Amino acid sequence: MTTVGERLHLLYELNRGLTTFTDLTGLLRYVTRRARDLFQAEGCALLLLDAARREFYFPVVSDSDQSSEARLTTLRFPADRGIAGWVLQHDQATMVADVSADPRFFAGIDQETAMTTRSLLCAPLRTRSGNIGVIEVVNPTPDSLTQDTLEFLETLAGDVAVACEKALLYESLRGQVDGLRQACRIAGFGLVAVGIIFALGALFGHLAYALPLSELPTRPGMWMAAVGIAVGVALLAVARGWLVDRRPLTSG
Repeated sequence: MTTVGERLHLLYELNRGLTTFTDLTGLLRYVTRRARDLFQAEGCALLLLDAARREFYFPVVSDSDQSSEARLTTLRFPADRGIAGWVLQHDQATMVADVSADPRFFAGIDQETAMTTRSLLCAPLRTRSGNIGVIEVVNPTPDSLTQDTLEFLETLAGDVAVACEKALLYESLRGQVDGLRQACRIAGFGLVAVGIIFALGALFGHLAYALPLSELPTRPGMWMAAVGIAVGVALLAVARGWLVDRRPLTSG
């Protein structure tokens, strides 16, 4: 049976990682491995929801059987199936001491991986926008099948959900920044090209009237060209990251 100190240490490590992590998968692998050790379980896995396809998938698994772990990461199943589906839909953590006696249990995953699930703990990954999946502890020791342990897993799930939500936010921000830089790049090249055209037009017009070249900089067309080129160059600088922080967005 794990101590309160061990559980608090895991939560501390997870929350400390949330402030510095650059690799969400690495952080979650650490968390699932530590949770499996704390519960002395055979496995611990995240099941995230693919909202578009309404399916569960396994981005992170920690299992005592490495071959089962590898197979799990390739599997998907409908998000309304099994105890995981029930937890997701009802937004309620649950503990099952004997899955063979629970009608909610979906045996398809065991059949695909040659695993034997006997008991499990499962809690939803809650975010402000809704549940994004569940965390499962498979075959923990009998003394871990307590309400206190389930409440701890639910607390852990909340912190894991924050990590996932933060990573998704950074991914969205990174996409927006890349889109803005592409727009700046296109607009910058366009303005530089227009500026050059204005400059050439002003030059040819000036020569056509045989005016002194010293007066060329005062021509309106040259001013317009200069402004266009200057703004275009500034936009290209933004696109290249010269005028903003060039460090890539990371999850920490």
